[in-house]
Amino acid sequence: MKNLILFLIFIYIFGCDRKENTVTTEKINSAVIKELVNQAIDSNTAANNKLANLIDYSLMVMKNYNSVIVDSLIADSKTYYYILLENPNPLYNKFAVYDSLLTPILKDESLNGNIYLEKIASGRKYFIKIDEAYLSKDTLLLNRLSLYSADSSGVSMVFRIHTKFAKPEIEYFQDIVEISDSLIKTSISSSEKSFINNKEDNFSYNPSAKKYTSTQNLFDEFVKKEIDSFHYKPIKEQLIDTTEQIN
Repeated sequence: MKNLILFLIFIYIFGCDRKENTVTTEKINSAVIKELVNQAIDSNTAANNKLANLIDYSLMVMKNYNSVIVDSLIADSKTYYYILLENPNPLYNKFAVYDSLLTPILKDESLNGNIYLEKIASGRKYFIKIDEAYLSKDTLLLNRLSLYSADSSGVSMVFRIHTKFAKPEIEYFQDIVEISDSLIKTSISSSEKSFINNKEDNFSYNPSAKKYTSTQNLFDEFVKKEIDSFHYKPIKEQLIDTTEQIN
């Protein structure tokens, strides 16, 4: 009888323990991650640790974000969660991707200005598209587009180009006219007559590098030369480090 009582007590204790663990295990979804992000922004170290140190606490605390976006993408039956942070100071801008266990997949800290995001599918590929609009040298307006490809193996940035460059009295554009698993084709135009108007560029997919690349990269080379040759007197604080930081 004594052994029976001890056995029942054992079952009760460990049965309750398993039930408690089941209840307290939190299922990962966009709402849960959004709450963790808000807590991390509010200097909650435990929440930030769960997000693999999304917020850099070595920088001055900055809580006035323009937008905090959390959403999910399913690619090849695998779910990814992504976070986009836009701040008035581009140093705090971030795009991060996690799997369903909150394992970090990608973090891009090289985004500028106002940021727009959307999910797109083309052929057998799934992409997250990010558009940035920002100023250079106080006067020059630039738009930059990045494509992050998602599949069962992970998420990576596969394509990045400038799509608009505007200076006083003239604007230049680069539009994607075709996108497939193996090729992205672009068309270049301008608001006034220019040598780069009506040109095209081809970006072929390199499987080993996991990127779409062009041997010419016409528009970005043109934009770089235009910025370098544009003379001005700085008024606003300039972004010094423009190196891409993608982990």
